Amino acid sequence: MLKMKKWGVLLGVLLLTVVLAACGGSDSKKKEEGSASGNNSKGQTYVIKAGHAASEEHFAQDTFVKFKELVEKKSDGKIKVEIYPNGQVGGEREMIEALQIGNLTMAAPSSSVVTAFSPSMFLWDLPFLFKDAAIAHEVLDGEVGKQVLADLDGVGYWENGFRHIMNDKKPIETLEDMKGLKFRTLESQQQIKMWNATGANATPIAFTELYSALQQGTVDGAESPLALMYAQKFQEVQKYLTKSGHLYSPWPVLMNKDFYNSLPDVLKKAVDEAVEETKVENRKLSAADEEKSLKLLEEGGMKYNELSDEEKAKFQEAMKVVYPEISKLAGEEVYEKLMDAVK
Repeated sequence: MLKMKKWGVLLGVLLLTVVLAACGGSDSKKKEEGSASGNNSKGQTYVIKAGHAASEEHFAQDTFVKFKELVEKKSDGKIKVEIYPNGQVGGEREMIEALQIGNLTMAAPSSSVVTAFSPSMFLWDLPFLFKDAAIAHEVLDGEVGKQVLADLDGVGYWENGFRHIMNDKKPIETLEDMKGLKFRTLESQQQIKMWNATGANATPIAFTELYSALQQGTVDGAESPLALMYAQKFQEVQKYLTKSGHLYSPWPVLMNKDFYNSLPDVLKKAVDEAVEETKVENRKLSAADEEKSLKLLEEGGMKYNELSDEEKAKFQEAMKVVYPEISKLAGEEVYEKLMDAVK
């Protein structure tokens, strides 16, 4: 009888232990599930895989590094950023496609490339739209810029800068000098039409392939912001630089929608704030690098000239051939808002 009682006590202790373990496991599982669902960010970490096409010497890299520092600090380390420069994860079009399927988390491609995915982005392809960076910033930060960005689910704008002409044949001093020039354009039908209107033979080539195309003579010239010219060492394969400022190039900051929506609100806020604060630093870097790059490009052997106001007006008139088409593509209502904003 005592033996039976002893076994009964042992069995009761064993059952109690099993029940307590089950309860503890259930609580632990609930905590894990809560964390994984994004309702409780404690213990949960997220990785942003970010790519860009510029070299590590370009301020695009400094811009992404600044974003990394800010978002990791603001998220208390719950968000980590991996940066892949120099087209390591593909050209800009490939990066956008990778964003859509979730193979890449974040990118800031040229707005002209994004037009294939969001028609309102065509507005930033309007030649000679902005007289200076201050007006560009005012418009991008204002109602029109926000409306265009919302159409793409973008999280902000950074800056690439004003674009200028380079080539390996002759100084471009007049519109006539463009005639017959094999000229690389961005992968955009409107860009092709715009440059063909100057008399050039426009050819779309991915940015990651541009250096070799210039080196091999596939094209005679191209256009780019000055800082990007220097960072990509285009002075090694181009002799002439013409400051034209024909186009302002913003970088819409894009993020995989599913990833962004999976973040707890506190981490979405960290991302948004980091993008906005990075924009301020990015614009400073852009301005400083443009001035510095012009000197370095000349020191590297490029011969520099600036279009006269008279010739710039001729370029502007020729390139305006794309305005009616872009108005229809982007939407006439937002186009008119933009025209009012830049008056």
